[in-house]
Amino acid sequence: MLQNKYNITIWQGSTFALSIVLKNEDGSLKDLVNYEARMHIRPSFDSTIITESLSTANGEITINTPTSEVRLELPATRTANIPVDLENVRNVKIKMNETAKLPVTTYVYDLEIYEATIVQKILYGEISVYGEVTR
Repeated sequence: MLQNKYNITIWQGSTFALSIVLKNEDGSLKDLVNYEARMHIRPSFDSTIITESLSTANGEITINTPTSEVRLELPATRTANIPVDLENVRNVKIKMNETAKLPVTTYVYDLEIYEATIVQKILYGEISVYGEVTR
């Protein structure tokens, strides 16, 4: 199974959800019976700090074995607590479609599926978390 880079955007204070259908190299659905999944979000690859942790064990990742779908979901109450650096943002006027001026913090993540001693990384990349105004 190939690893895929996929960058994610999360809006602080909003529910985040992502569904992935896993397929084998020949295009057939991956058999996910007995598999579990886990994902860490960290400030950097070498950081010991885990900003968020999703897993099948905590219910924030679900695996639908008949459809080979892996679904990630973080409720708004959890995304509201992901830190966004607001230090340099004061009285910024933002025009429509000018997201570049919004406060954003970038994290890294990877998503793995595993069964016993077999671990496969299926996604990795950056997560941009944009700050929340309405709370």
